[in-house]
Amino acid sequence: MECNAIKHDKYDKLVWNENKHKLSYCAQYLDENRIEDIFYLFFKYHVEVVKHDPIIDAIMNNRHYKNIKVITSLDESYSAIATSYFSEKFDKKKKEEKEDYDENIVNDISDIMEELGSYMEDISSSINTICGKGNGVKSYTNPKKKMELAEELLKNRRLNEFIEKLGKFKKMALRKQKTKIKHFNGEKHDIKYGSDLSKLLITEVKNLSDECLYVDFLKRFSEHKLLNYEILNHDDTKGDFIVCLDLSGSMRGAKEIWAKAIALSLLEIQLRDKKRFICILFDDDIREIRIFDKKPCSEEIIEFASVFFGGGTNFEKPIKKALTFNGDIVFITDGECDMHREFIMYVEEVKKGKIFTFCINTKPTVSLKRISDSVITIHQLTSRSAEELFDTII
Repeated sequence: MECNAIKHDKYDKLVWNENKHKLSYCAQYLDENRIEDIFYLFFKYHVEVVKHDPIIDAIMNNRHYKNIKVITSLDESYSAIATSYFSEKFDKKKKEEKEDYDENIVNDISDIMEELGSYMEDISSSINTICGKGNGVKSYTNPKKKMELAEELLKNRRLNEFIEKLGKFKKMALRKQKTKIKHFNGEKHDIKYGSDLSKLLITEVKNLSDECLYVDFLKRFSEHKLLNYEILNHDDTKGDFIVCLDLSGSMRGAKEIWAKAIALSLLEIQLRDKKRFICILFDDDIREIRIFDKKPCSEEIIEFASVFFGGGTNFEKPIKKALTFNGDIVFITDGECDMHREFIMYVEEVKKGKIFTFCINTKPTVSLKRISDSVITIHQLTSRSAEELFDTII
């Protein structure tokens, strides 16, 4: 006897049977038929209801459902992730409200769907970037890698949280970079005709405020006859960008995930600026130095998300090593560690760029303040604090 609320064929059933064991959450308040129907809701391109169910109806009538379907339709990996997320959130709501749940089912599912929409956007953004689909150059998503990563996300809650944050922070960092006013190292040394809007003479910018001159501006833009300045750049190299990342014992958990997502978001920005990205992982010693001059592959990102050390804290060793490279330094820690006066004098003497320090739930030491150009204490590991960090650096 057919117990499902959603009409499905043999292929749909085959896809469900191949994916149901991957679901990371075992729901207590949803039976297998309902979970299967929820999977079909996300997976099937055309959904046909054969039996009305309050949960299924509430999902389909929700305003976020169509946006989620854009991501999940005919994609078994994303459909499994969405089903797992929904089931977990549904159980949590059910436990909180118990007997009153049926009365609030539409409002509560609305809350879950809103969260799910945002979650799937972040997850899909990160997976597509990691697996080869992104802006800048023509490239293609690797389906095998995408499925492997999606399966890993379903099994590994910590990696899941990391990838979600990475997607959110990366979009935020790229948005900051696009809106930033670019400064150049060099001097204006020539004027030529062109259509580069980033190098307009101020007289051309003024023309935009006049309706008649604006039409003339558009005409000359199409003919590549706007007045552009040329830059004589005295610096042939873009240099390095260094992140010192504290992976001591006290960083384990939410701090570690937040900091790693920040680091990889900065990696994306710096590679776009043609800078070499160096990540120094430390606790009471330098544990690893990772150098990136191209975008890391999915295996490298998963491995980076998983690595941890858990020792004590030493600031001098990672900072000394960072100073051997040529560029700005971002120092992320939750520890307190004094540095010798001689070392502080050494840093002030040899540092080539700026040092940005971010202290998670701790106040910076006097010595750390002394060597840093900017010091910010992160009190809460939120998107708002990530935005503050990007505003400082980018």
